[in-house]
Amino acid sequence: MNEKENIPEKKSAVGSEQMETKAEEETSLSTIVQSETVSDQISEQQSAIANVQPVISQPQPSDSKPQTETMEVHHHPHIHSEKKWKEYLFQFLMLFLAVFCGFLAEYQLEHVIENNREKQFMRSMVEDLEKDIAGIELEYARILQQHAALDSLVKIIQGGSMEQPQVRKLYELQRRFLRPISLVLVNRTELQLKNAGGMRLLRKKTIADSLIHYWSMTELLYATKANILRYRERAKDESFTIFNSKYYVEAEVFIHGTFTSEPELLSTSAVALTEFANRVSHMKDLLKYEYKPRLERLTESAKNLIQLINHEYRLK
Repeated sequence: MNEKENIPEKKSAVGSEQMETKAEEETSLSTIVQSETVSDQISEQQSAIANVQPVISQPQPSDSKPQTETMEVHHHPHIHSEKKWKEYLFQFLMLFLAVFCGFLAEYQLEHVIENNREKQFMRSMVEDLEKDIAGIELEYARILQQHAALDSLVKIIQGGSMEQPQVRKLYELQRRFLRPISLVLVNRTELQLKNAGGMRLLRKKTIADSLIHYWSMTELLYATKANILRYRERAKDESFTIFNSKYYVEAEVFIHGTFTSEPELLSTSAVALTEFANRVSHMKDLLKYEYKPRLERLTESAKNLIQLINHEYRLK
């Protein structure tokens, strides 16, 4: 009896277990369906978002890598290095062009300044040459007069007659014409060109050669002048033993025919007079045959140089 009563109870227990198992299966199935539904919704939302975003790059193949890797491809380091190389080259070229243009501008400015200085030197040289010509012409006239007077002095001594008229004439001639040569040429521009490096500014070879030739001629003239002055000093030393300075009137310039009294020679020795006459004679010959021709050639050279400078530099 008890066993029969227990049978329905076992059956009811088995049935309840089956019902619970079925309920659990239904619950699991429902959960799976819901998760699949949520996954589909998430996929749809992601697709919608991807369609709304702007296209950054070319469409990628279906098997392309994630978006982050695609953006890295757009910023490839090889492209950046090539761009920088071109920029560096451009900057270098611009810097080189700026420096080169500055150099050209400075060179052009220096060239203009040097041309102006060259022209100023030539203007100054023309002024010096004109003053030289004036001084040479004045010296030339004095030389002619001096040569004629010294020639007369030598002839009187060589004549041998030492009467009062001849003595008075000797006193006058040696006082007035046994004088030093006083010509001094203007060398203002010459010193500037030689000492300040101005010769390098002369672009015209003909001008430079003509200037050098003119300066060499002035040196020869000065050498002849120095030689004449040496003989003049020796003749002057001899005159101190022949002429007495007490007969001369004190004055800056000797006045013709004015003496304190009738002059007399300190010595009438033929040897002393002849030696004095020889020194004076040699001096007058240097004046006539060396100094005078050099003055003429130097004057002609100065005039030609002025014409050449005016023509080359268009000063007039």
